[in-house]
Amino acid sequence: MAPSRLALLLLSLVLSFAAAQVASETVTPATSVNATISAGDKHYTYYGCYAEPDANSTNGLRALNPGKMESRDDMTVATCLSYCADGGWAFAGLEYTKECWCAPLVTSLATKLDDSACDLACQGNTSERCGGSLRLSVYGQKSGSQGSGVKAVHQAPVGSILALGVAMGVLLCLA
Repeated sequence: MAPSRLALLLLSLVLSFAAAQVASETVTPATSVNATISAGDKHYTYYGCYAEPDANSTNGLRALNPGKMESRDDMTVATCLSYCADGGWAFAGLEYTKECWCAPLVTSLATKLDDSACDLACQGNTSERCGGSLRLSVYGQKSGSQGSGVKAVHQAPVGSILALGVAMGVLLCLA
C-alpha cells in the first residue's frame, strides 16, 4: 500500500520541524572591563566559556546536566568551586554573576565560545568573571580530584529524539 500524499506531507513537516533551528533572542549584558578569569583552585581548572542553551528550547536541558544550582548574591569563583567540590561534582559553572551550576558532565548542548563572551563580574568579587547572560564560565576537576575521569558526554537534543519518534510512528501507521 503506497503512502498517501497527506501522510507524506505530514512526515515532511515533522522532519522539517525537527531539523529547524530554534532562534533565540540574545541579550547583551553589561560588561565588566576589569574582571579577570580565575584559573581555578586545588580541585578545579578553568575549561573555558560555553554558551548555555535557552532551557525553553531544549525541554529544560542545560549545558551542565544533570546537576544542581546555587544562586547567591555574594557568589565568587571560590564559593562555587567549593560548593561543587563538596558535592563531588566533576564540573562547575558560573553564570550571570551569581549562579553556580554543578554537574557530572558537559553536554553537547554547550558550545565553546571565546573567553571574552563570559564578560560579567561575580556579584561577590567584581574582580572575577562569573559567566554572562546564557554564558557559563566552566571549570573541570583536576586529575586526582574526587570524581576525576568523568568525560564530557554528548547527548542528542530532546527535539531530535521526539521528532524521530513521531516520524517512526507515522511510518508505522502507513505500513
